[in-house]
Amino acid sequence: MIVKFENFKKHLKNHQTINYFLFHGSNYGKVIDCANLIKNLKKVNRNFEIINLFSDEIKKESLSKIFLENSTPNIFGTRTLLCFHLNSEKISREIISNIPKEINKDLTVVIKCNQLSPRSQLRTFFENNDNSISVACFEEEEREKRSYVNDFLINEGISISESQIDLLSKNLSNQRLEIKSELEKIIILYKNTPKEKSIQNMTSFFSESHDNDDTKFIFSIASKKKHSFVKNFNKFTDYGSDSIRLVTYLLEHFFRLLVVKTKIKQGIDIRSSIKELKPPIFFKNLPEFEKQIRMFSISELELIIKKLFISKKELISGKWSAWSFLMLNLLLFLNSRFSPKSF
Repeated sequence: MIVKFENFKKHLKNHQTINYFLFHGSNYGKVIDCANLIKNLKKVNRNFEIINLFSDEIKKESLSKIFLENSTPNIFGTRTLLCFHLNSEKISREIISNIPKEINKDLTVVIKCNQLSPRSQLRTFFENNDNSISVACFEEEEREKRSYVNDFLINEGISISESQIDLLSKNLSNQRLEIKSELEKIIILYKNTPKEKSIQNMTSFFSESHDNDDTKFIFSIASKKKHSFVKNFNKFTDYGSDSIRLVTYLLEHFFRLLVVKTKIKQGIDIRSSIKELKPPIFFKNLPEFEKQIRMFSISELELIIKKLFISKKELISGKWSAWSFLMLNLLLFLNSRFSPKSF
């Protein structure tokens, strides 16, 4: 059966008799929280042993043995909770074939994975089975984020105003793992700052922690924004003495755009393609990054990268015309016209 995330958490005790759980979605922090709620629920109500299984370490032929060995309580009456951490669906058919067996009625199965398609075998099984629950974990809504921030800080003994919660919420990602990571940093700062200044420092630190002028400048060039270009160029390159640094940053940025554009052409959706980038695109820059993907065709990106490579080669070789060549191409790029490209 399908259960919404907020209802799952709110009515957790109603799920005590359910044995099979699927938690999936792009917000993996929610997936983890759901799995932990079930683990705690089972351990409180009965004596359970939790076994974590990772898809990369499991062979299809060994799954039946794993289910068989853990299907009944041990000599101490301890039942088993199998928690599967899946990064693909390659063993989903084998899991589904073992769950309904009568011998496994005392076994609890929890499956954690990223976003599944509507046609997924796992989703179909868990959504249509009365003795199972499927919870889709999407990005945080504003209300959810505010509530999570407030509860997280209260659990740490920190009470802040509505305006401060609003400030934190507006500057935080919509991914729970990232929210938790940032809040943990803030709490460390809070607890190591004189009490009379702690709240102010906490919020100011958060705002400043994401203020990256270098990234802003690179994004502004890729988006063809000419405002304050000369000022930012001089600051970034130390008045042209470190132009290689700028070219290196631009090459990396446009190459990442090309990687995503190529994956989209191969049939991968834009969000999934961006998520595969390492290091990831900071959530505040995602809208602009997606806009830039639509701005350029693959051939245009390849041409830009080619010219940047030539510029870098000439700068490294020390050619007297290298700086002029770079500036000319930057100005031509900033003043060129473009139209949104379809995927």
